[in-house]
Amino acid sequence: MRISSLLLLLGGCSEFGFYWQAASGHLDLLSRKQDIQELIRNPETDPELSRKLKLVLEVREFAVSRLSLPEKAGYTGYVNLGRPYVTKIVRAAPSLKLEAYQWCYWFIGCQEYRGYFDAEEAMRYAQGMDEDLDVSVRSVSAYSTLGWLNQSWIPDYFSDPVLSTFVQRKAPDLAATLIHEMAHQVVYVKNDTSFNESFATFVEEEGLEQFYRERTGSGSSEMIWYRSARRDRERFRQLVLEAYEKLEILYGSDLGDSEKLQKKKQIFSQLKQAFSQKKLEFEVLHYSKWFSQELNNTHLLGIRRYHRDTEGFRRLFENEGRKWEQFFVKVLELADKSKAERKMLLSPKL
Repeated sequence: MRISSLLLLLGGCSEFGFYWQAASGHLDLLSRKQDIQELIRNPETDPELSRKLKLVLEVREFAVSRLSLPEKAGYTGYVNLGRPYVTKIVRAAPSLKLEAYQWCYWFIGCQEYRGYFDAEEAMRYAQGMDEDLDVSVRSVSAYSTLGWLNQSWIPDYFSDPVLSTFVQRKAPDLAATLIHEMAHQVVYVKNDTSFNESFATFVEEEGLEQFYRERTGSGSSEMIWYRSARRDRERFRQLVLEAYEKLEILYGSDLGDSEKLQKKKQIFSQLKQAFSQKKLEFEVLHYSKWFSQELNNTHLLGIRRYHRDTEGFRRLFENEGRKWEQFFVKVLELADKSKAERKMLLSPKL
């Protein structure tokens, strides 16, 4: 499952070390950035890499011209990371509550994760957290600076690059990742991670459908694969949602904590059993690695974060006649409302 994440470059905790690793890690990426056009023209560039980079430029142009995403700098350079992730993020939640722990940062508000370029630093930080919390460390393969470093008045050197973790994916997933990250440039709401990520996920899904429909036709092999992948993601989300709802009921019950913890283990065990029974139904995506983890609240919250409001955004898009510019105007209006109002307006209608 593709999940992309924002690296918090302007961390607001008081720890200088966190600031330093974030800034130096990002600058290290920028120092290795290569111009995509030059790589494509270079006969020594691997043909598969060249093909994927051409797709990047095509999707970037389409996102601006047909999806009305902001025409900013960024995604014209490429960085080979030499590893399968760009950052590691730490996530936490109370052991008996489906409520993500938040870290607060200057300028951008609070977020539900804390990012590290160095895997060992992430593990050390996670291991030092309160023992009463559910904690997990996850690899992230994409992030953006929300367009803040993609402004026309900032040298292109600092703009967001395309990462090797993008191009290692199948073409539809590569295109989806790029659209998702570009969507973050439309709107960003402080202290509402689910709103931001659900919005970008909706634009990714709808935008990619439009890209392949217009460029290759709905019967193309890429579109067929992507639709199979979307069905698999929906199967996965349904399994997670069922467990999430069971845990919500459990945590809100009058049972004692020790009994809740015991039943919590049972619910996660049932979730794994449910996947084992249904995994042959998955067409092109496989989640065995995800289910092999020692699951806790943070894993369910992580899935929920990216999809909580996607159907609400889909409904809003339809109400605006599927016109991207009109839709974005409405989204920006939502961004000015309170978190409770946004959640209510985007929630499923009864």
